[in-house]
Amino acid sequence: MPTDIIVETSVNQTRIGVVEDQKLVELYIDIEMKQKTVGNIYRGVVKKILPGIQAAFVDIGQEKNGFIYLKELEETLSKEGNVRRLKEGDYITVQIEKEAMGTKGPKLTSHISIPGKYIVFIPRENSIGISKKIDNEEERNRLKSIFEKYKPKNCGIIVRTECVGKEEEEIIREIQFLAMLWESIEKKEQYVTAPVLLYKEVSSALKIARDLLSSKIRHYIVNDINLYHEVRNFINEISPELTEKIQYKDEEHLFQYFLIESQIDKALQRHIWLKSGGMIIIDHTEALTVIDVNTAKFVGKKNMEKTILKTNIEAAQEIARQIRLRNIGGIIIIDFIDMKAEEDKKMVLNVLSQELKKDRVPTTVLGITKLGLVEMTRKKTDPSLTSLLFNRCPRCDGRGMTPSIKYIGDHIEKEIDFIFTHTIYTKIIIEANKEIIEWFHLNGYKEALEKKYNKSISFIENNTLTNENYKIIKEK
Repeated sequence: MPTDIIVETSVNQTRIGVVEDQKLVELYIDIEMKQKTVGNIYRGVVKKILPGIQAAFVDIGQEKNGFIYLKELEETLSKEGNVRRLKEGDYITVQIEKEAMGTKGPKLTSHISIPGKYIVFIPRENSIGISKKIDNEEERNRLKSIFEKYKPKNCGIIVRTECVGKEEEEIIREIQFLAMLWESIEKKEQYVTAPVLLYKEVSSALKIARDLLSSKIRHYIVNDINLYHEVRNFINEISPELTEKIQYKDEEHLFQYFLIESQIDKALQRHIWLKSGGMIIIDHTEALTVIDVNTAKFVGKKNMEKTILKTNIEAAQEIARQIRLRNIGGIIIIDFIDMKAEEDKKMVLNVLSQELKKDRVPTTVLGITKLGLVEMTRKKTDPSLTSLLFNRCPRCDGRGMTPSIKYIGDHIEKEIDFIFTHTIYTKIIIEANKEIIEWFHLNGYKEALEKKYNKSISFIENNTLTNENYKIIKEK
């Protein structure tokens, strides 16, 4: 299927869309005020060691200290020949593995890795790993022999799928480039004062060009002339044969031009309609994401089992796309429409697994539980699309629901009862919005309360207040 990479830059952000067969499947957003830091390498300072959870907090010069496990650090120090006990104030070299999210600082690793087009360079290791996606045994052996011959000492190599079929000279050039890059980082380690940035991962536009641009990509289209030249120069250094795929288009609203904007809007909705008339519903919680499938408007033309199977297969395809597009990580529970036949269940699971193979982020389908729910996990990397573009609702505080008028009215009545029976105040004024005030006047409720306590209640209308943010003013 034709695949394009669309890069739209504006005043305050860069958006990158990966489009397969005119469908948006991946979206990356770089906000100018919030640059991504995954992949950056820092010389940090150990600020606090927590023996109870075998972890340490490390100052890397960001707003929040990073978090790293002690076992990992000890393994790295041992490989460096350093057997001293780690203590607060020590300098260590770390890399950001996961962005800071919410109240948590970035997750750090001491297992440094520097990605290239064809390989991932791993300093202080001594191994060669080949991607499982390279299944041709002859090619695996060819690549292994090249790396055994040219791999520098005291470093590991992970061979990426893009390495397949590449000439030996191209591979050697990248090994040498990444080795020199690491050598320059090591030199900086010796004289810098921590905390300090040692290596900055390339921008998302360059990273996507490096990682995704291949013979399978039709076009890499960008609407910024400066970025266009930057990407072309970058790719010309590592894969000159791909340079012509990079195109400049003088179009300010590139996502609208390629009909991507509307697909982003749909990716932010809770309900997603399927072509058949079925529907999937995506709900996020603190611990996991729950996806529900139902037939909705699709009733089928023959029997119910075929209708259910068709809806579930279509849903499995769309769910895999939505997970990639929304960058949903962690535990995912899918409630497909209940199927009786075991072969139907296997077919739906197979479709889901096959579609998830298109995802670059590791996913694992664990199977169907006794309750008929599909369990799967996806590695958490960057923040999800919804967390990037949405804020927690100030009205419902993320619950997705607000208290009913009756609930709030009952709560106010309890406060009235306490004030009139346990204090010396004889009058209260309630400042609230029109909806709350009308509820108290319904069927003479206000008058009934005044009669019950033989005290005065009055209201001030303030429609800038939400239902829950009423104010009670007490007077003697």
